[in-house]
Amino acid sequence: MRVLTWNVNGLATTLQYHPWSETKSYKVLLDALDADIICFQEVKCQRSKLTREMALVPGYHAYFSFSKVKLGYSGVAVYVKDTVMQPRRTYEGITGVLDADNDFEYDFSTPAKLLDDEGRCIILDFGFFILFNVYFPNDSNESRIDFKMDYHHCVQKRIESFLARGKQVLLVGDINAVHEEIDHCDAKQSMKDHDITDFKDLPHRRWLDNMIDPKGPLIDMTRLYHPGRLKMYTCWNTRMNARPGNFGTRIDYILASKGLKPWFKYSDIQPDILGSDHCPVYADFLPINQDIIADQDESVYISPLLSSNFPEFKQNKLSNYFAKPSSQPLSSQPLPMQPVSAPPISTLKRVPSSSSTSNKLQPSKKLKSTKKAAPKNTALMNYFTKNTTDTDTISNTTTTKQQLPQKQDTQQQEEDVDLDALIEEAQEKQVTAKAWTSIFKAPEIPTCTFHKLPCVERTVSKKGPNSGRVFYICSKPTGPKDGPREEYSCDYFQWKQQNNSNTRGKG
Repeated sequence: MRVLTWNVNGLATTLQYHPWSETKSYKVLLDALDADIICFQEVKCQRSKLTREMALVPGYHAYFSFSKVKLGYSGVAVYVKDTVMQPRRTYEGITGVLDADNDFEYDFSTPAKLLDDEGRCIILDFGFFILFNVYFPNDSNESRIDFKMDYHHCVQKRIESFLARGKQVLLVGDINAVHEEIDHCDAKQSMKDHDITDFKDLPHRRWLDNMIDPKGPLIDMTRLYHPGRLKMYTCWNTRMNARPGNFGTRIDYILASKGLKPWFKYSDIQPDILGSDHCPVYADFLPINQDIIADQDESVYISPLLSSNFPEFKQNKLSNYFAKPSSQPLSSQPLPMQPVSAPPISTLKRVPSSSSTSNKLQPSKKLKSTKKAAPKNTALMNYFTKNTTDTDTISNTTTTKQQLPQKQDTQQQEEDVDLDALIEEAQEKQVTAKAWTSIFKAPEIPTCTFHKLPCVERTVSKKGPNSGRVFYICSKPTGPKDGPREEYSCDYFQWKQQNNSNTRGKG
């Protein structure tokens, strides 16, 4: 059995990446991930925007939890193959307040509803083991540090309660915490930024260290199989182009309780799979003996998180898609009214005309309108009914002859034109056009000072006075400051469409 976790940073946008963009199919995406249980975080989808293609993927059962306070924010999902055992019970959230029959006691300072309103957790009870799919809060906002740590401690208490009842636990997801220095691309800079001398001297890092063996009850499966592997990162700052140089952090984990160790097979990351600023992490398990999972509850449970149970995706009867046939024969059914004032061209037929040189179009007598006819468009009808006569031809010839003197007058006027004045006027117009073009022309993309390569354009996304402003940076990937300057970014920076006082560049 394979369990996979991936922060997709928007489930709808994942299909925009190659190779998923070629098929735009969630079935193709899930099959390519090749896992029995697929856990997504940060799906960024609200219930009203969930499409049938996302919710009902052939061959999978999908479970969702959405943010209830911010639309298109956070959110988690689990896809379970229909060929494996389905969960006998599901829980939404980590505190228990969203589950009426839950006996978990929440006793932290942050109101429980606030922790669970962001759609960060789904718990699936598979009988022998309990799966936690969690998207932990990040530490970018200092005002939310209490919220973040209450969330971490609640996850710990919930895990401990299941372990105390003899259950085994799998905690997977984006934990938003780096465990060891080896898991960070620039540990020294991180300590400097946080003004600490011990890398683990941050609340969320200490929490993770206390949860992982040997201090805690859970085993970091990926690190277990790659104890000394360097640069085993799962997340990169794509805005700073850090992924090509593998300048990232490891914050996505599969943590398994020690009782599952006899079934461990392998675990690894998949940095070659694109679709997000994170990459998938998977763990393989040996088949679990049927007698171990014999305590599976046989009672029928209808999960409110299972997408096929959502009312909007309930299958309609086939007969509802078709209208009942009319009892009247086709010939007796009334014909539709024509909305135009005159009969359409398709209902006109040619009849012989008294003139030998043309035919008239007349309305067919088979169609009768029940509406009072509006005034006819005489100009249109004259187009079809007017006859051409010899008199018309003679008149046209006479008119042409009368126009000949006028043509001669025009030629005389052309000979009297001042060509120098016309050329001067055209040149003035050209200069004016170039001046306006230079005003509205987009500025040229600058080149960085060290590599002399065209820069890439980025936009400030963080809140503040510069939010939304566009700037240029070196096109080389971000890397360690002591790395080869030829391979990594030279830290060139320049605001777009700003004067020289607001720009800087360094090599």
